[in-house]
Amino acid sequence: MQRVLGNLTRQSRRWYLVRGVFAIALVLWLGLGGAIAAYADKAPQALVFATEPETVSVLSVYETTPDTQLEAVSTVLKSSKAFFKGAEGFKGLSVLQSEDGSRVIALTQWTDAASYEAFIAQPVEDYTKYQKEYQKESFKGGKPPVTITPAKTEVFELADMQIASGMVPVIRGQGALVQLGEVSVAETEDLPEVLSEVEQALPAVTKMYPAPRSVMLLKSVDNSEALLMAYWGYAEEFQDLTQVPAVDVLSGLGTVEAEDGEAGAIALQAPPTVDQHLYKVVNVIAPKPPKQYSKKSY
Repeated sequence: MQRVLGNLTRQSRRWYLVRGVFAIALVLWLGLGGAIAAYADKAPQALVFATEPETVSVLSVYETTPDTQLEAVSTVLKSSKAFFKGAEGFKGLSVLQSEDGSRVIALTQWTDAASYEAFIAQPVEDYTKYQKEYQKESFKGGKPPVTITPAKTEVFELADMQIASGMVPVIRGQGALVQLGEVSVAETEDLPEVLSEVEQALPAVTKMYPAPRSVMLLKSVDNSEALLMAYWGYAEEFQDLTQVPAVDVLSGLGTVEAEDGEAGAIALQAPPTVDQHLYKVVNVIAPKPPKQYSKKSY
């Protein structure tokens, strides 16, 4: 009898020991899982440029000064974040600020032009209602938030890119460096020639040292502008941002060389206007994840 009781006691001890170890493991798993999930939620986002021909990117340019740039960045982020995230076809938003303080850029990507057109075609009262809610939440005893309007907004399609094999064209999150070169033509029939010149020069960009990680050439859907986008990685990789070399394939556009090698006649009807700036990414906003479960699914 004592032997039986002893065996039962030892079995009980082993059971409690196993149960205790299991409980500790469960607590650790739940804790680590929560930490990993929390980290995943805070992980830096990226704006990935899809190569499908129907995908469009929309560039909104806000003109600022070094004194007003930070306020403009805050306004663009707060007034756009929730409004864009739930839109059908929205693929991501990147807000950038120029290093010279003269500009703030909102760059969004959409599944197709129809999605963006549907977004901007929303009833005015819907946006007005959203703006009032935003201002009500933002105004906390201080001065009311500033409403700013972009100096211009252009819709672009991907025309060409230079990127390492196996990589994808992407803009990373906070602190990433991007050079944007905007090329405007006076006549829409001049844009194909501009694009052709830039495309021929793109392979040379990969031979620069240092070289950008990716270069994308986009053309506006109304054939009035080209956009050259060079992604340089993170600002922390450079001791001084003045060391970031300019991607100079945009210089000399629309000119032809005379026989003596000097710049000669203008090949285009009018020389294009080139405006190039170095930007630092402030934030990247991803779209809302799709709903996987609902109350009716189980």
